[in-house]
Amino acid sequence: MPPPEVLLVTTPSVDFHNFLIACGRALGYSPASAADASGRNLSDLEKFLSCLAALRDQQARVGPAPKPNLLPHVSFGVFVVADERDMRDILECCSGMSFVTADTLAPRVLAAVITGTLAQWRDAVAAGSVREAEPSVRKGFNRIHNLFYGMNLNVWGDYNIREVADSTFFMECKRRR
Repeated sequence: MPPPEVLLVTTPSVDFHNFLIACGRALGYSPASAADASGRNLSDLEKFLSCLAALRDQQARVGPAPKPNLLPHVSFGVFVVADERDMRDILECCSGMSFVTADTLAPRVLAAVITGTLAQWRDAVAAGSVREAEPSVRKGFNRIHNLFYGMNLNVWGDYNIREVADSTFFMECKRRR
């Protein structure tokens, strides 16, 4: 059975203009100062997460691994097409997220849009990328991992990634060892 296809379909939009004006008035400083001075070409999401960190700590580190407590502030929707058995496993790993499913033209294949916070996606990808997961399900979650990783949103710092012979990887929480 083919692995699930995944596509990022919704990402947060940030109104930096008004946000930074309001912060300047309320806080007396711009939480974007460190991000702007970093010399890095940050995506809007990286910059927004850096701004959130700077709301509490002007010296907060600007980087690709946001603080875990900030992850619920951004949401993403992923379009997934998968065999109905794989979709059941995928939705189970995405427990707590909103979703809508539909039958596709192919028999026993479902399409879904699954929407959750970055914290929920971190947990779902880790749950779906375990050694015990069906290889096709693991491959789907590996693809979702790569979507976020490609946006410099590496939120899996607490996990070791182990390559598997079937061109997938599984994740193990470092704290469990």
